[in-house]
This record gives sequence, C-alpha cells and structure tokens, in this order.
Amino acid sequence: MSIKKSVTAAAVFASLSGVSMMANAAPSADVTLEGIITNTTCDVSVNNGLATLNVGVYKASSFTPNTQQGSVALPVELTNCADETGALIIQGQSASSDPSKQLFTAATGDTVGFMIKDANDVQVAESQNVALDVTSADTNSYSFNVGMGTTDATPAAGSYSVPVTVAYIVN
Repeated sequence: MSIKKSVTAAAVFASLSGVSMMANAAPSADVTLEGIITNTTCDVSVNNGLATLNVGVYKASSFTPNTQQGSVALPVELTNCADETGALIIQGQSASSDPSKQLFTAATGDTVGFMIKDANDVQVAESQNVALDVTSADTNSYSFNVGMGTTDATPAAGSYSVPVTVAYIVN
C-alpha cells in the first residue's frame, strides 16, 4: 500500500471514528428545577441587598471534613409583614458526597463549598425550614452564620462561590 493510500485510509478511519463517537452521546439529560410558593405579605432582603457575601480566606490545612470553618453573619430582614408564622428556607445544591446536605456547592460533584448555621448555631441543610414568627409590621431580623466547608481532608486551594436562594414561606 502506498503512503498516499495509507494517509487517505487513516483520514477516513478518523472521520468514521468521530461519527461513531458522536452517535454514542446521551440522547437526554436531567435537570432539577427549584421554585418556592408562599402566602407571606413580607418583603425579604438578604445580606442588606448585596449580591455577594465574602466569608473570608482560610488555609486548606485548617479544615476538618464536614465541619464549618469560619462564621460570617448573613442578615435576613422581613419588612411590610402581617402577623404570620412561617419559616425561612435556603435552597441551593449540596454536595453529593455529603448525605446530610449541609455543604452547599456550585455543582453536586463538588467537595468544597459553604456551610450555614442558624441563630441557634445548628447546621442548616438544603431546603430545611428554619421556624420564624413575624409579629410586627416593622422590620423583623434574623441572621444566619456562613462559613466554608469540605468533605475532603484537605480541600483544593481556589476561589469558590455558590448561589443560594433565601425565602420566607408561610402556608
């Protein structure tokens, strides 16, 4: 076989291989949609209306798996409320490696993210309700404490961010 035929045969084989690899792509994918419905009259403000909460800089060697490192206040204010009983809820993704769903991560496969404690210093899990009675039409305040966490013994160095939604739910 000549070199020209070998090169042509290799090119045809490579293009056919690409076609067969494309044929093996998944024909479907799943996505999780989240939403909240509430009967509250309150307006909710989180982090004084700021879109980002910087929880600090930590050394990788100071982490213990599944333990919150640091504590920065995340204020929540409810205004224009009627007397009502409800709960604050935090929605977001949690690490698949954390069965307690307390490590909020950007993607479920991530092992580094953020952990949140309620006002009683108890870890909050994804979509867990935190009871809160509103007894005044004035400003009603609550504060979570946010830090970083990991499921690894030594987390990878880097910059991390995670989107979460804080809402007040009244039945």
